[in-house]
Amino acid sequence: MPQVSIIMPAYNRADTIQRAVASVQTQGLQDWELVVVDDGSTDNTAALIPQDDPRIVVIRQENRGFVEARNAGLRAARGEYIAFLDSDDEWQPHHLQLCIGFLEAYPEEWFVATELLEDFGGGRRVNHYQVETSQWYPRMAARIGAHSIDLPPGETDNYLRVYESRLPVGQWGTAILQDAGVQTVPFVYSGRIFEHLRWGFLVAVNSLVLRRTALEEVGLLDGRYALAADQHLVAKLCLRFRANFIGTPTYIKHELAQEGALPSEGHLATGKTALKFLKDMLRTFDDLFWLARPDEGELRAIRSLMLLDMAQVALKTGQRADALQCLREARTGLPRFWRAITLHWLAMCMRSPQRSVRIWSTLDRGMAAVRQVARGEISMGALFQKARMRLGRA
Repeated sequence: MPQVSIIMPAYNRADTIQRAVASVQTQGLQDWELVVVDDGSTDNTAALIPQDDPRIVVIRQENRGFVEARNAGLRAARGEYIAFLDSDDEWQPHHLQLCIGFLEAYPEEWFVATELLEDFGGGRRVNHYQVETSQWYPRMAARIGAHSIDLPPGETDNYLRVYESRLPVGQWGTAILQDAGVQTVPFVYSGRIFEHLRWGFLVAVNSLVLRRTALEEVGLLDGRYALAADQHLVAKLCLRFRANFIGTPTYIKHELAQEGALPSEGHLATGKTALKFLKDMLRTFDDLFWLARPDEGELRAIRSLMLLDMAQVALKTGQRADALQCLREARTGLPRFWRAITLHWLAMCMRSPQRSVRIWSTLDRGMAAVRQVARGEISMGALFQKARMRLGRA
C-alpha cells in the first residue's frame, strides 16, 4: 500500500499534464501512487501520461465533470494519506515531505495545507493566502463595517485574523525546508476556522494533505455544489476538525500552459464558466452559513458583496438579466449599498452591458483612490503618478 494517494482529474490537458506529472515524480517523498482520472478527454492527454511508472494509475471514463472525476480517483485511492493536484498545476519538490512530516509528527491532527503561488506568467505571482488575509478580506470587512477578522491587539501577523495559534516549523520540517532552499523558517498556524470561510477561500484543496480517516469522516465531494465542490469539502473538514496551515508555498497554480500560452481548456473559475462558478460559490455559502442564520447582518452583507461580484461577471459576458437580478438582491441585503446602486442604474440605462460595467469600474477605482487620500494612505502626488502609469500602459 502506498503511503500517499494523489488524485489528479484531467480533461483535455495535453498542454499541461506533463508538467503536473513531472512535479509528482520529482517529489522528495517517493512512496506514492498517482491516480489520474481521464475524464473523457478528446485530445491526446492519455498518451502523454508516462506508461513506464508503475506508481501511476490511469482511470478512463466518459466526461462527467471534475467532481465525478475527483470522486472516481478517491474511490480508487489506496494510500494512508490523500493529496490533490490539478493537471494544469504543479507541486514544489518538498510538498509531500513537508505535509506528511507534519502529520507524522502530530498524529492527533487530521489535515494540513500550505500557501500556494498563483503564476500569471511574465514573472507575476500572487501568494495565497497572504493576499487574502492582508488585503482582500480586510477590505471587504471595512466596506461593510465588520470586525470578525480584526487582528488581535498588538498583532501584525495577518494569518492570526483567522487562526488561533502559531508555532515555528519544528524538527520534523526544518531539514526539509533547508534542503529546499527555504531561507526563513515559517510558522504553522492552527485553529478552528470554519466561521471565517464565510469570507472566501482560506485553504486550497490542492495544497491539502489529509489522512484517509479524515476523508472517511466527511465523505466524498458533493456534486450538488458543482464547481464549488472543492470549497464545500474544505468547509466540511474545517467544521469537523482543527485546520493546520504551513506558511510557505509548496503549490504553484498556473494560469498558462507550459509554452506560455493560455491552456486549450479554460479554468473553471475564470474562463467561460466563471459566472456558473460564482453561482455555485453563492449556493455553497448559503447552505453553509446564510440559510441557517439569515438575520445575521454580517452574513447578509457578505452575501451582497458576492452578488455584486456576480453582477460584474454577468455584465462582462453580456448577461444583463442575470446581472440585474443579482444587483436587486445585493441592494436588499445591504441597504445604501452605493456601489451596487450605481452599477444597477448604469446596467439599466446603458445599451451595452459591457460598457456599463467598464464605466462603473472606472468610477469605483476613482472613488477608492479618493478614500485612500482621505485616510492618508496615499498622497495626491503618488495618486497622480499611478494614474499616469496606468494611462501609459493603456
